[in-house]
Amino acid sequence: MSNSIKINKINKLKRIRVWEKSNLPTYGTDAGYALLLELASLEDGSNITLKGLYLSVPYAESTIRLLFRNLEEDGWIELPKDRVDQRFRSFVPTEKFHRKVDEWLDQVADCLEV
Repeated sequence: MSNSIKINKINKLKRIRVWEKSNLPTYGTDAGYALLLELASLEDGSNITLKGLYLSVPYAESTIRLLFRNLEEDGWIELPKDRVDQRFRSFVPTEKFHRKVDEWLDQVADCLEV
């Protein structure tokens, strides 16, 4: 691969990363980015408990809990109560979350010319 092609590809990745840092709720951390990726991949309606979510991201559970709480407080996700078993906790991405994921995917597609 020529040096100019490599630099062009790297610049596209940098452009995506700059957009992500200023538009996605990652709270400036790699753990926040990992949590966001996990949530976005579950956006299809997969049913996962909060405990399962906390364990699915390779960072300290306390860190993920804090970031998750921030997402809830900032309106990115909701925690509806289970009508049958109040101990069961799951989450639902909000419309705000869905719109931002769509913008994110559009940005990546534009940058990579996919």
